[in-house]
Amino acid sequence: MNYATSAQLCTLLDQMIWARCAKEQARPRHRVRLHALPPTMWIRPARGVGGHKANRTGTLPATIAWRDGALRAADPARVDSVAAGWSVDAAGIHLDGAIDLAEGHGELGRPTGAMWPTHRAPLLSAYEATRLLDEFIEHGELARWTMLTHLERFAHECVHHVADSICREITGVEDHEAAGRLLDDQQLDLVVTHVVYGSSGPDSRILRSLDRCLDPATTRNVDPIRYLSTQIRRDLADQVRVAVGDPQVGPRVRRVARSLGIGAGLEQIISRYNDLHPSDRVSTTRAIRALTVAPSLESTAVRTVFEARDV
Repeated sequence: MNYATSAQLCTLLDQMIWARCAKEQARPRHRVRLHALPPTMWIRPARGVGGHKANRTGTLPATIAWRDGALRAADPARVDSVAAGWSVDAAGIHLDGAIDLAEGHGELGRPTGAMWPTHRAPLLSAYEATRLLDEFIEHGELARWTMLTHLERFAHECVHHVADSICREITGVEDHEAAGRLLDDQQLDLVVTHVVYGSSGPDSRILRSLDRCLDPATTRNVDPIRYLSTQIRRDLADQVRVAVGDPQVGPRVRRVARSLGIGAGLEQIISRYNDLHPSDRVSTTRAIRALTVAPSLESTAVRTVFEARDV
């Protein structure tokens, strides 16, 4: 996402994770230290992992799994030391350990390469700690909508390329050739709106992906920012296909039709498809929809079937 850095987006994720923990945190009734542990850190990925981003920066963002959550209340009355266990499984590496939770003032930031040995937080009254928890929730809600604004802008940047790729797949047009348009600008805007905000109610595919991104298990094999950008492209592609009436099996049906070449009939295509993908059991209706999607576009798969039928 060229308009926002990974650090800025990870900060928004941090605030969202703290907000989720704050909602689950019991409100204190006595003096307490409230440790806002770092939800993300910079790691050096395993060799060959991370692509251009890792080669350019040397690090990738990773979500940290804290044993008792990223927001930890520590009782100052305890005489024994308090520690917080953590682990990271991402980008081909595994890190784990524990850090001491102590009283004091520490700078907020994000660990790089290695976890801090100690995390310090000031002693708060019950009232101050409760107010701080409420602030975490407020900041997290604002971060959620700020992140959604960034994702919406990214979706608008991507949707034309996504639609063009699908058009080329349907028609069989090569990259160096001019391709038609599946949807006009207004229809593409509707695709973005549906993906980002949903069709009704306060839910959408992107919001669900954003919630999943807060779970360290979700980003075990990819950094959280890459996960979100990949999900947006995938959701846009799915919604473009819905908008033009292309069934989910459409690309595979057309691939089979093209592989059989001129002379293959509809029944032969369906039979071959079901041999290759027995769990799908594609029907005649779905096969026809796949081969006649976007009738204003001339598809090589359509020509193959219907030229053979006219012979």
